[in-house]
Amino acid sequence: MRRIGFFKLSLIVLAIYLFLCLPSDAGLLFLSGGDKAPKFKFEHHFQENIDKLIAGSLESSIVWDRLAEMTDTFGNRLVGSDALEKSIDWIIGKVKGDGLSVTTEEVVVDYWERNEESLYFLSPTRGRVKLHMLGLGRSPATPVDKDGINHGITAEIIVVTSKEELEQLGAAGELKGRVVLYNKPFEAYSTDVIYRSMGATWAQEHGAVAVLVRSVAPLSLQTAHTGNAYPASIPAASISIEDAQLLARVLNRHQQDPKQFPDWPKVHLTMNAQTTLNSKKSRNIVVELKGRELPEEVVVVGGHIDSWDVGSGAIDDGAGCFIAWETVRQLSRLDKPPRRTVRAVFWTSEENGAAGGRVYAANHPETNTTRHVFAFESDYGVFDPYGINFTPGRRAQEGPHRFNSYEYLTAAGEHFLGSRKDLGYYGAGSFVLPNGIGADIAPLCKQGVACAQFRPADPFPLPYSTSPYYIKKNDVKSESRELGHRRHHHDGEDAQDPPRRPVDSGYFYYHHTEADTMGAFTPDQVKNSAAVMAVWTFIAAESRVEF
Repeated sequence: MRRIGFFKLSLIVLAIYLFLCLPSDAGLLFLSGGDKAPKFKFEHHFQENIDKLIAGSLESSIVWDRLAEMTDTFGNRLVGSDALEKSIDWIIGKVKGDGLSVTTEEVVVDYWERNEESLYFLSPTRGRVKLHMLGLGRSPATPVDKDGINHGITAEIIVVTSKEELEQLGAAGELKGRVVLYNKPFEAYSTDVIYRSMGATWAQEHGAVAVLVRSVAPLSLQTAHTGNAYPASIPAASISIEDAQLLARVLNRHQQDPKQFPDWPKVHLTMNAQTTLNSKKSRNIVVELKGRELPEEVVVVGGHIDSWDVGSGAIDDGAGCFIAWETVRQLSRLDKPPRRTVRAVFWTSEENGAAGGRVYAANHPETNTTRHVFAFESDYGVFDPYGINFTPGRRAQEGPHRFNSYEYLTAAGEHFLGSRKDLGYYGAGSFVLPNGIGADIAPLCKQGVACAQFRPADPFPLPYSTSPYYIKKNDVKSESRELGHRRHHHDGEDAQDPPRRPVDSGYFYYHHTEADTMGAFTPDQVKNSAAVMAVWTFIAAESRVEF
């Protein structure tokens, strides 16, 4: 009789133990056989239901049509505005028409109004040159005189590219009485946005009278990007990349050759913004489908229904809300609902401090009888689907329920989506990346709930594009590229596009600008994204595992 090595025997014993102890839809099949050996098994009905969800999501353009109707009818949805509340009423009516359960939650919000604003470069040769600007949220107005008239601010500009440079010039007294322009080139939104949010508070400490922030974006077509700023005593506005570069060039010429260019460049800024705290009431929308076996365990999916007061708020974040709504609608059409309860939430006031997310978490606390097992947010736009970002929950990482949920979801994405060709490109929506924490689900994530973000493919990375204006070339062959976790391409006759990458800089072409409209994506991209969100939500709601 051949002796079985100790290592092999240990593997056999471990395999038997895990097969008997793991839940039926997360059992261990193989421990060896190479990287491609399957590790998890899934119940047979998963595939049948996932096929139904995808087919249902692709059968019509209902999500696109509804989003277009709402944004065309009511426009953008600044928190505290009538347009937002009318949009919420419209959505509630449509959800009831779908036969779904819908409720609302009151959220007290601050109200910031832009009102009239303008920015001019006072050129010694061209006169008043109008610049492309947008006041930043929570910014105060430019000062009024003793008669209450706002004449604006006329002042010299000073250009900096970093906080360190600001501090050096401030210590030398160079900022007092001037308008500071932060002209930092885009590297990444996560690192650059601090200049928008904190720039005014930094500059006011050194006597600056106002702040201009170069738009936090990789590219501009004279599009200024708005967004919230931390409350300060001086006004703050965003300006287009082109106009920031213009002012920087003019100042540089003066500093390099003051004889030829004797005039220190000046701007005239007028802002009539107003902020009233806790002055308005808005609402979260909650659409719920009760689970058939574990109704006390909740999978929440959604986006934020408010937007900025530019563009139409289609990308940020109407589309995220509407694909979550479609997810619940498609789940309700299955022969039976998922094991766990699924809630689609349209959070309000994300753009103005995320009050809606905090109110939702407070209204639905984690208890011994009712808890969230998975929170899934979409707030990166809806282009071609790429996959999800994921952060495991506390239960999966601690105690008796420890389970590698990241590995499980990676296997699920590969199994159910990795070989599909009907969602925009081969393997669309199947990839799992780290860091699933989002603004509206953050209060749940902090309590140990597993969190995920819907991740589209980037719309504009060269050499390919998922932009609706991109013309695909059928003769383009996929190129091999390893991005760390697995190959993002398909080699073969059907391959038409180079490898995709997850959304990063391309989303910020549109973010918080007048370009945030229905023209940024196509009906097919919305269908595909809705299908992918439905699949991931079903996996979370139907699996017996802890995430």
